[in-house]
Amino acid sequence: MIRTIAIFALFIAYVQAKNTSFTNCGQEGTILWVNVVPCNSDPCTFKPDEIVNINGQLISDVAISSPILRTQVKDSDDSWVDYPNVDTDACKYTDCPIEANVATSFALSLKTFAWPPPMLTQIRFQVYNSDGSNELICGATTIKIKHD
Repeated sequence: MIRTIAIFALFIAYVQAKNTSFTNCGQEGTILWVNVVPCNSDPCTFKPDEIVNINGQLISDVAISSPILRTQVKDSDDSWVDYPNVDTDACKYTDCPIEANVATSFALSLKTFAWPPPMLTQIRFQVYNSDGSNELICGATTIKIKHD
């Protein structure tokens, strides 16, 4: 979740890094900061077929040997749906195991799709324990989907 979450801070040439506003929604951990590239406004505005890089830092209250990542976006019916093509193996985006009470970096890249339709919506990233039974870390942010 950290090595490739360059969607919540790697910026492409010509784009300046900017901390993105977000909400911590987990019970046993905290996301310290998130950068999103490209993002020149708050909320970030994305167009179809863009590569979005996210990076940041988190702290888990508990150790997690094989964390599971769930990435979701709200659709036009206000329901959370899984975002496609993001691996659930959080170790692909961060160093594992995640140690308790240690700041851990993450980075990931996502490709935007033509769905959802143009709208203001939310995206969230949830990290679960190794068996997926307990959400440990969660971060959500508002995004704007724009079609030219």
